[in-house]
Amino acid sequence: MALRRASSVSVEQHTNWLGRLRQVDIHATRGVTFTLERGQWLALEAAAEPVSVGEDGARVLWHTADGWFWEDDGLDAEAVALLVWDRRRRRDGQLDRLRQIRAREEQVEGARRERIPPEVRSFVWERDRGSCVACGAEDDLQFDHLIPVARGGGNAAENLQILCGPCNRQKSDRIA
Repeated sequence: MALRRASSVSVEQHTNWLGRLRQVDIHATRGVTFTLERGQWLALEAAAEPVSVGEDGARVLWHTADGWFWEDDGLDAEAVALLVWDRRRRRDGQLDRLRQIRAREEQVEGARRERIPPEVRSFVWERDRGSCVACGAEDDLQFDHLIPVARGGGNAAENLQILCGPCNRQKSDRIA
């Protein structure tokens, strides 16, 4: 079942000399215009369900609360309403998923920790004599937070130590 948004529809209202609406021309595509009298237009705008406006060959132009649509499967108003509802439901679902993805990305960006200031790194390196405080290794050295950042620890020198990679992985996120 095909229901396509009619994106090029324009509405031209005609009034009498008193400014009262007389008729409306609905320009659907190049050369296709549907004319509605005042009462038909007002009924169209007030309708809660989709309303068939006119036919252009095998396709029908429908007016809904969500806009203008073409269909060429001989659908009735209920079927058009269901398809429009399904479009809206899928769009809303997609927007909800995108909002969740954006919120997760913002959480990740907010969770990125601050870099350890250079003067603190130098102080801790000198204090721990450039070696692992657990085993004395001098290669694969890393700065470790005694209280992990994820648990509220900061970048103060008192909360930092130097560990080699294996000792740091063994410690994991435990508080030293």
